[in-house]
Amino acid sequence: MQPNQSELSEILIWIKAACHPIVRKVLAEALPDTKSRLIYQLSDGKLGVDEIRRKAKTSPNAVSTLQQQCTASGLMTLNADKRRVRLFDLHDFAMEPTDE
Repeated sequence: MQPNQSELSEILIWIKAACHPIVRKVLAEALPDTKSRLIYQLSDGKLGVDEIRRKAKTSPNAVSTLQQQCTASGLMTLNADKRRVRLFDLHDFAMEPTDE
């Protein structure tokens, strides 16, 4: 017997709740400051490195390095356009980038 949509949704809720503290800890370690959090949050697959760099007021190397580290640690993936895409929204973890 296959699970129905309702059962799958319920399972997803429990998985998210169980993993939330672990994911938050990993994100906090990988994104220790406002600039890294901003770069991560802007990496939604819609913007290129240059656009992210300008919005975050940083170098292209800083963006690329952070994105590579996040991809290696499982926090980002590559989309069909070969852009890095964050897997988590920092708002869900109360880790929004703020002004320093």
